[in-house]
Amino acid sequence: MKGLLLLAALLSVAILATVADRADTINLFNQLKRVKKGRMLGSDEDFVSLVQSQLLLAEEEYVRSSINGESSILQELSTAEAQASGPNCVDFIRQKTALMLNLAGVSYASCLSRVDDAFFEKLYDVTNGVVSREQYDQANMLNAFRGENIFVDMERIRGKLQERMRATFKLPTLTAESLQEIRSELGEVKEQFSECMKVARATLDTSLEGTSKQYKHVCAKKLE
Repeated sequence: MKGLLLLAALLSVAILATVADRADTINLFNQLKRVKKGRMLGSDEDFVSLVQSQLLLAEEEYVRSSINGESSILQELSTAEAQASGPNCVDFIRQKTALMLNLAGVSYASCLSRVDDAFFEKLYDVTNGVVSREQYDQANMLNAFRGENIFVDMERIRGKLQERMRATFKLPTLTAESLQEIRSELGEVKEQFSECMKVARATLDTSLEGTSKQYKHVCAKKLE
């Protein structure tokens, strides 16, 4: 009996830790919003960082909905009924739920890397190759997420972001026509990013739905 109570207590602590980690993830987007608010639309110097901020903030919707999907399962696992069904089984479901979210984080990072590369290609073309990748990456906020998982690597991402936010990247002087051209082409880039994120989110939805059913059937022994 004492062993079961201990397992239940450890499970509660693990769930609370997950909730705290997710709040930290959301705070990252609040930081980005403050940065974006402080920059003037239309400034060539801030144009690149502004677009990058917009793309990162577009990710927020998917990250929030992913966390909400996880949260609904965690809330179910926190009930007295769930605890009575056996903490070991419930903890397996918690671990699987976290794994599904981490896999979604890998997919989201892949989407950001793809949009980052596409954005640079547009800049490279419109400046006739004057902008190098090395110059671009010095203040590249999107690159802070490359190879990192927003649900796992928050401290590393935050450190990279702070470093890149302190750096500056100024576009070469562009004609109004060239600047308008790249702005219009960015619409296509943003659409591709949105589609990539939707696919990743849909995959997570399916996984979370299956995990919720596993809890009901295996742990709670409910028949639908």
